[in-house]
Amino acid sequence: MKTIKFSHRYMKMKDGFEQSTLLDVLPVKLEDLSIRFLEYDTVYIDENGNHEHYPLPTKGDYMILVLQNHTIDYNGVMWTTIRRRTPEKEKYYRNLIGSVLECKITE
Repeated sequence: MKTIKFSHRYMKMKDGFEQSTLLDVLPVKLEDLSIRFLEYDTVYIDENGNHEHYPLPTKGDYMILVLQNHTIDYNGVMWTTIRRRTPEKEKYYRNLIGSVLECKITE
């Protein structure tokens, strides 16, 4: 099983996120995303209980990975993560669409 790493436990990560199916890879420009979406995608609670946001640049080529908590009955919760886009990374993730990924926090 392939692994995708995260620097924090983000609030978007609901129970069962540790194994998630990659549903799609959406190329985006950060400057085209709404503030609300960026807040949703980057918020985590630090060790002091404060809400923090993973810092992203204000613009650039990125990808939204659309994931779903892995369940046998396909009723898992959908969630996303933003990743920097390069041709190599996009090809890598596109080849994993439909695969279950191990989502690992590396704080």
